[in-house]
Parts: sequence; C-alpha cells; structure tokens
Amino acid sequence: MSHASPARAEQIRVRLEAAAQEVVRRGAIGVAAKIVLPGVPTVRIAAGSVDAAGSAPLTGDERFAIASQSKMFTAACVLLLARDGAISLTDPVARYVPDVPAVDDDATIEQFLNHTSGIGNFIQAMPVLPYPWPSLTYDDIMGMARLQGRLGRAGERFDYNNTDVVVLARLCERVAGQPFAELLAERVLRPLGMRDTCVATGDGWSRERMARGYYVPSQGYSGAPIDVSTLRDYSIASAAGNIVSSLDDMLRWARCLAGESNALGLRHEDFAASVADAGTAFPIWFMPRTYGRGVESWTWGGRAFWGHRGSFFGYHSGTFVEPRSGVALSLYLTMCTSGSFMRFIEILAYDYMHFMASSAQMAADAVELA
Repeated sequence: MSHASPARAEQIRVRLEAAAQEVVRRGAIGVAAKIVLPGVPTVRIAAGSVDAAGSAPLTGDERFAIASQSKMFTAACVLLLARDGAISLTDPVARYVPDVPAVDDDATIEQFLNHTSGIGNFIQAMPVLPYPWPSLTYDDIMGMARLQGRLGRAGERFDYNNTDVVVLARLCERVAGQPFAELLAERVLRPLGMRDTCVATGDGWSRERMARGYYVPSQGYSGAPIDVSTLRDYSIASAAGNIVSSLDDMLRWARCLAGESNALGLRHEDFAASVADAGTAFPIWFMPRTYGRGVESWTWGGRAFWGHRGSFFGYHSGTFVEPRSGVALSLYLTMCTSGSFMRFIEILAYDYMHFMASSAQMAADAVELA
C-alpha cells in the first residue's frame, strides 16, 4: 500500500491551517478537518471559535450537525436489511410503504437509493427559513412532497432528492419493526463504535461538545441569531439530514466507504453501485452529478472520491474516501445562515467546496508522490 511522508503531511497541515483561517476571516465561525493519510498520523486542523461569541477556540473534537451526510447511514441500514434477505433492492418501495405520493408504484428501492425514483422533493416546499422551527412528522413531509408532484418516470433520470431518503427510513422501520433511530444505533453506530453519533430527535439527544451553528429566520424575525444546537430536534430534515456526529466518528464510518474491514461487513462496492450520472451538462454546480447507493462521487485531483457532503442551517460538512490510496477526510464549517431557505448554500458555499476539494487533492497527491 502507498504511504505518505511525515514531511508531506506536515506541509498539508500548514497549508490547510492557513486556508481554514482565511475561510474564518471571510465570515465562517469555525472550520475543522481531519485527514487520514496512509503511513503517517492523522492530519488535524482547526480555526475559529466554537461559537459566535468566541468563548473558546475550535479544536475539531466537537460534535456538529452532519446534515445530508445522514443519507449514507440510511443507505447502510437498507443494505444491511437487503443482506439479511428481509428485502431485495429490486423490490418496489410500495410493497413495504403504501401511499407514497408523487412517485410511480413500481419505483424500486434501488431507485430510491440513487435518486432516480422521480419523487417530488419536499425541501422545495420550504422557500424560507422557518420560525418557529417546526417539528415535522412523516405525513407532514409526504404532504410537502405531494405539492411538488412527480418529477419524472421512475428510472428516467437522476434528481438529488431528500424525500427518497425519508421514505427509505420509513421502509426500514416497517421491515425491522422498530424506530429508525434504534435500528441505526443497533445495526450501525454501536458496532462501529460511533459513540458521538445520534439522531437529533426529541429533547433527549445530547448537546454536549456541540460546535455552534446559527440561523436567522427570514419572515419578519428581528431577534438574535438562533443557536441551532438548542433547538428541540432536526425533524425538519428527517432522515435526509437529522444526525449529529464528530470528525473522529465520521472517519470510523469512512472505513466502510473505503472497503476496509469493518464490523458491518459492508464493502465499498456495496455503496458505489447502481451509479446514476446526470452528465457533464448538469447545471447546478453545488449539487452532485454522480450518485451511488446513498453516496456522492466527486473527482478531485483526477481521483474519484466517494462519500457525502452536508449543508444545514449553520453547518456545512463532508466525509470522503479515495479507496485506492486509502485517503479519507472529514471536515465541517460553522456559520450563521440567513435569508431564504435555499440561499444558505450560497453563504460561504464556494469557500467550503474549494476547501474540501483542496483538502482531497493535496491528500491524494501526497500519497501519489510518496
């Protein structure tokens, strides 16, 4: 296996530390990243503060909202149920979850996994940042999906979509006979030793060690920015984005994505399969063009990285692996989100994407040069 040199790893740390400081100077509250390079200690960087008041420096050991990275964990539960023989990925979702709106009855589990189901995206029905923060049920989310209508025939094209994952989580609950948060903890989190990771639901989830992200509602609100970690739950995103984790835990998860030996027995090939590709003409730079089973693929430095990004009120994040070299990285950025619901991706989004791509490319180059 290829290895990186300690000198090269230190060079990456210095360059990324400077880049993180610049992102903070441009408006972020905090930036942290951890990068695994074969043969050397983990590269760790952090800049900025743990909160908007600057009460303590960010260390990178905090917990944060991972947002759409949550989709990978829903996919893992689906894949484990399929391995158990409880479901087949070619089964229609309607066999397990009746009355799913705005989708064809023959849309398969596989098509929900890779966002080719054609279902309406519920997130488009929330054009503004809500206040007060709503607690949404499954039926609430399906009602919003129904408003969007069917996007296309099942299997016709790739459309990155949050509703797909909400329906898959409901499928897991029906097949396993337990709440999704319990299933996830039992089948994925505890076996992998992910002690910092949980579904942010109800009042019981721990707010300890949270890096603070903030948002300012958009309809006539005139108060102070709201600390997202103090809100009751993240049901506004449901299974498409309601998990809290840490960089160390996400790098434990990255072992599965990289195909290393892991307690789940899942391989890289389990995720990087049935890949849907929107093609090079895909018009939205921020959204993925290539998607497997609950994972995105981005090409950085000529290498295909697999994993997922996440964007939420007050948080950007991402965890990716390059399986051939063994490089893995996880990062997050905290900020204050304001304006319309979709505008949050514009706040520091270019800085966030550039920082992530630069981190991946430098890491891959370090192993290649070694």
